[in-house]
Order: sequence, then C-alpha cells, then structure tokens
Amino acid sequence: MIRLLGILTGSAIAVAFLIVTLGIPDITEHESESPVVLTTTMEAGRAPPAKEPVAPPAPLDTEPRPPLVADIEIVVTPEDLPDELPVPAPVAEETPEPFEPHWYAFWSPFRSELAANGFVAQLQKTTGLDYRVVRLKPGVYEVAFSYSDDSDIQDKLTQISSATGLDLSGG
Repeated sequence: MIRLLGILTGSAIAVAFLIVTLGIPDITEHESESPVVLTTTMEAGRAPPAKEPVAPPAPLDTEPRPPLVADIEIVVTPEDLPDELPVPAPVAEETPEPFEPHWYAFWSPFRSELAANGFVAQLQKTTGLDYRVVRLKPGVYEVAFSYSDDSDIQDKLTQISSATGLDLSGG
C-alpha cells in the first residue's frame, strides 16, 4: 500500500513539474485550412517514389471507372480435346525403410546429466560428430554416437582420438 501511495505521489509531482516548466498544454482542436490527402502507388520490389507534389483529389461527380476484373467464362467443347488423353501409369509407392541409427557408448558413464551434456558439447565442437546422452538409470548417463556398422565405429573412434587426444583403445 505504501509503494502504491509512493508511485501516485511521485507521478503527481512529475506532472506538476512538467506543467510548471512547460505550461498548461493546449488541448483544443485546430481546424486546418485544407485537408492533406496523400495517394501513392508502389510496385512490389521497388522503393517508394521521391517526394513529389501531391495532386488534389478528383471531384466525386466524375464518370465511374470500369471494373478492373471482368468475369471470364471458359468453354471447352469435345472438339477441342485431343483424341487420346495421356493417362499416367500407376506408380507403385515404395515406402523406404526408416533408418534407425544404432548408438555406441564409448566413454565411462557420468553421474550427472549436466556433466555428460558438457562433455557432448565439447566433443561436438571439436569433432563435428553427432552425440547423444543416454540415461540408463538415475545417476548413470552414457555418451554415445550413432553408427551403421563395425567399421563405422572404428572410423569414428579414430576420428575422436585424433581430434581430442583421448585414448579410446579400450573401447
């Protein structure tokens, strides 16, 4: 309640200070001598035109413009069609087998997910490979990379060793 009272008092003091320094604002409406009407057209991708004098609006009693869009009816007769319509051959849809990557855990488990994620972030920055943190149970988090076959595992272990200097020979 005291804060609200302080905010209201401060606001009142600020308004009073502005009125004293700048004077009471004139809030009456001023009628302009002539209304200003701006019209411009822009095409897509173009900058607006440079400042040009504005033409006065056209009087309302001029002839109406023709509509910009006309109704068009397209009629196709059987004579217009070719003798044989090409029929596409049915295509047998083959659903590709989804690729399920296998994950190889290559480092001893971490006790903290935060530590495992930090290790993964540093490895990804250094090697450019994709890693995952796998939670085995609470307090046990392994770091793994995806592989397709045994030679892929060895290639990635070699790449990690050469990039980081870690000894991964123990598997």
